[in-house]
Amino acid sequence: MTMIIVDPEQVRRLRDLLPALTKAHLQDTLGISETTWVRLRDRRPIRLSTYERLLKRSTVAVVGRR
Repeated sequence: MTMIIVDPEQVRRLRDLLPALTKAHLQDTLGISETTWVRLRDRRPIRLSTYERLLKRSTVAVVGRR
């Protein structure tokens, strides 16, 4: 299982996509759990597959905000 640590600046940009920092918004907007968010925030590794899904969902969220 490949793991990665996400850059803090990228985590900040992801946070900016959320209307509020709630379990529901994490799941609906970014497709991640609160546990994954805590790992991102604390600079701990997450699975590469989770990161790839997060990138896809964040791109959709950005396009949806335009």
